[in-house]
Amino acid sequence: MSYISNEVMNEIRNKTDIVDVISKYVNLTKKGKNYFGVCPFHDDHSPSMSVSPDKQIYTCFSCGASGNVFTFVADFEKISFLQAVRLLGEKAGINVGSDVSYSEKKDEYFDVYSLANKFYQNSLFTNLGKNAIEYLEKRNIDKDTIKKFGIGLSIQKVSITDYLVSKKYSIDKLVQYGITNDNGHDIFINRIMFPIYDLSGNPVAFSGRIYNTRDTAKYVNTKETDKFKKGKILYNYHIAKEQLKKNDTVIIMEGQMDVIRASTIGVNNCIATMGTALTKDHKNIIRNMTNNVVLCFDGDAAGEKATVSAIELLEDSGVNIKIVRLPDNMDPDEYILKNGKDSFLAQINSGINLIDYKMELLKKNKNFGNIKDISSYINSALKELTNEKDDIVIELNLKKISDNFNIDYETIRDKYKKLVKNKKEVIKVVKPKKSYNKYVMAENSLIYYMLKNEKVLNMVENSVGYFPDKNIRDLSNEIIYYFHKYGIINVADFISYISDRAEMLKTLQDIIAMDIKEDFQELEIEDYIFVVNSYHREVKINNLNKKLKEEKDPLKQAEISMEIMKIRGGFRNGIRN
Repeated sequence: MSYISNEVMNEIRNKTDIVDVISKYVNLTKKGKNYFGVCPFHDDHSPSMSVSPDKQIYTCFSCGASGNVFTFVADFEKISFLQAVRLLGEKAGINVGSDVSYSEKKDEYFDVYSLANKFYQNSLFTNLGKNAIEYLEKRNIDKDTIKKFGIGLSIQKVSITDYLVSKKYSIDKLVQYGITNDNGHDIFINRIMFPIYDLSGNPVAFSGRIYNTRDTAKYVNTKETDKFKKGKILYNYHIAKEQLKKNDTVIIMEGQMDVIRASTIGVNNCIATMGTALTKDHKNIIRNMTNNVVLCFDGDAAGEKATVSAIELLEDSGVNIKIVRLPDNMDPDEYILKNGKDSFLAQINSGINLIDYKMELLKKNKNFGNIKDISSYINSALKELTNEKDDIVIELNLKKISDNFNIDYETIRDKYKKLVKNKKEVIKVVKPKKSYNKYVMAENSLIYYMLKNEKVLNMVENSVGYFPDKNIRDLSNEIIYYFHKYGIINVADFISYISDRAEMLKTLQDIIAMDIKEDFQELEIEDYIFVVNSYHREVKINNLNKKLKEEKDPLKQAEISMEIMKIRGGFRNGIRN
């Protein structure tokens, strides 16, 4: 069985800057020597992940996620460690070979969808696809756009099922993957095919649109599978992510045609939820891309509902939200076709902020000729303002309410102050820092400093008799072995070295995530060694003390006490003297 050598992995890592890689997934801000961003591995509301360009490692101070560039890509992309090595190796121009221990062949599912995607694309540009091409051109979708988004065509006369069976894929698998129905026939027939890609750019599903039939189902989508979850995928992310970094703004739409249409006028920072409500997984993806979000859903009642739902999900994420409301119940696709680029960009640029949108929503279905409706609106509006943090925004809205309803400003102001006073303070539950007993702290600190300093490593090797914790013991032995083999210790390299030992890697990641100060004195190391070496003595003393309390015979009590004193004497005159 072959493998990717540590030398090759280290070469890839040395040619790969962890800051550059992570910044493609997460917005990073430099603070001092390190970079900070929201952690993509938990529901992070403030930047709690630190990325060190010097050490080439990342650490989340909240959830404890940590590692090097390979572990980050593996965890984010949901691929194996060695797949991450290969991916980064390809980007660095380093060939890691084709025969590796983890089977580098892509998952069969991806192979099937890749073949199907090419099959549909080729079908579109045959004589049988002439009508579909004409339909797309009438909708101002040119060939460059078709190729950019991988648009294809399913044709009744040419079966994708038959084609894939000829490639040795079973009917059962094709049914499982959502290509074929239970009767063994194509799911998609005579539809324009829009491939849906996962975050890494692999085709995982299709959305098929009618174009020359009266079928009531305008769109048919691939059923959800292990690889295709609507709540975890954003249409066009794999194309838009680079542009999103440049623009620092993402425009969220409902459907793929909206995104494609925006692309035809040069607006390339758009993604779509594919008709489903925004989810927590979507939120995490978006938050890692940018802090500025424009919601541009359809202008109908369903679009408004989707907007409200998205706001409820996003507003506690720290992102800046603007809302675009398109007129006449139009979706972005229709609006751009009818009004053109300049008008659409004007709509985007004039999007209203979150508080203004909420104030407008509160007016809905209110009759302002009715005193009770006026009172209801004012109370609701003032209550909403208690959530606003910007004092200027608050003052402007209080003034607006006063002017619009001809009510004394002080009356409005006093009412607002009462609501603030009566509002129950939301107590944030702060997760207490994990406390460690002195032995755990000593063990972990020694491991941490062994990875930083050769002298500490030598002190541990020569003076520590036995680590109480087996995981720490194994990790210490591996660090010492690695040092003797390579003559140097580098945290990022060592993480790669132990990447196939999950328990050991987890132990190391937990240590890296601990709040251990960077600098140390030799006396501290001696103290840690003393604590570790004293563990078994203290266990023995504790056991004897327990035995002493239970013993009734005075002579035996005296014997136990003498034994305790003897151990304590040796303890006091031990390693630190």
